[in-house]
Amino acid sequence: MEIAIALFVLALLIGSVLPLMRGQAAAARATATERRLDAVMAVLAAELSRHGHLPCPAPADDAGGGIAAAGCSDAAVGRVPAASLGLPGDAVVDGWRRPFTYAVDARATATDSLADWCADADGFDALSLTGGSPAHPVVVLVAHGPGGGALLANGDRAPGATDGAEAENADDDGDFAIAAFVAGGPDRFDDRILAYGQPAFTGVHGIICPPS
Repeated sequence: MEIAIALFVLALLIGSVLPLMRGQAAAARATATERRLDAVMAVLAAELSRHGHLPCPAPADDAGGGIAAAGCSDAAVGRVPAASLGLPGDAVVDGWRRPFTYAVDARATATDSLADWCADADGFDALSLTGGSPAHPVVVLVAHGPGGGALLANGDRAPGATDGAEAENADDDGDFAIAAFVAGGPDRFDDRILAYGQPAFTGVHGIICPPS
């Protein structure tokens, strides 16, 4: 009898601890995701400061091994060009090891200097963001989380992002959306988006635009 009671108590303890452990693991992954998003955005800002423009995305299927495309147009969407930025592959995935989506107004990749970039930034409006700000970001990073929508090795999108804001963030156009966080069910939304317009992008990252 004592053994049976002990086993019953042990089962209760395990049953109460496992959800807590799962919750802690999910929180740790979310924290890692936020840190990586901030770090990648900071590297993109440094790229702008050095070269006077942002990079084009790497191809969706990553056929180039993380190298930025030589040119892009309109609302350019793909992978973070990790190799071009000098980043390891682990730096451009979220806490669930799903790759970030990177989107940029192609005009922000074609300027010759920081002065030109800052002068032209008001016209960088190819991207749009619904449910958040800015309405027309210059650059967007999306962490798709444990739900669907992240890019697969062949360039397709992981299944699961079938409706609403999650689908909007995985359809490879220049329109993105933020919704209330919902962990599961038909209204699931677990994407994390980091988006900047100008002058917030340069200001947050300590870049001073030359006087016009």
